[in-house]
Amino acid sequence: MRILQKASRFLFKALEWFAIICMVVLTVIVFTDVILRYVFKQGFPWTQEVATLMLVWFSLIGMAIGVLERIHISIEMFTSKLPAKVIRVLESIDHILIAVFGGAMVYYGLLIMNMTKMSTLPATKMPSSVLYVILPLSGLLVLLNAILVAAGQDKKIFEKNSETAKEDDHA
Repeated sequence: MRILQKASRFLFKALEWFAIICMVVLTVIVFTDVILRYVFKQGFPWTQEVATLMLVWFSLIGMAIGVLERIHISIEMFTSKLPAKVIRVLESIDHILIAVFGGAMVYYGLLIMNMTKMSTLPATKMPSSVLYVILPLSGLLVLLNAILVAAGQDKKIFEKNSETAKEDDHA
């Protein structure tokens, strides 16, 4: 179990760093292109494609992280009046449905990748499937994270992270 916990923590941190890198690359590319276009009246032809790629990858990885950290938007107007046991059941059902959505992302992401593997992006000449490779990957992560949360195992795997966060809050 300790090996699984360490592997899960490492994967989660790697995902966070990957999302951060995507956002930094996106910001630098867009900022540079804006400066080049307005100051020098000419930019790079590939910036829009790479910026789109970074935005899509950041968003989908962020979605998988959001499932695990339970930070998605929810409306609690009705459920807050229910007993705690009913709320837990509803949350488990919610995360099972999220897992189904993750499975659909995997399935349809693989279909889209297969359909676009022969075409290329116009400016970078990369295969179009590069844009969609993150869809089945993030779908798998959404599926796994939703199952962990529904089963209540997310706290056991990441209890060290929550202890570290508590220590940081008190410091």
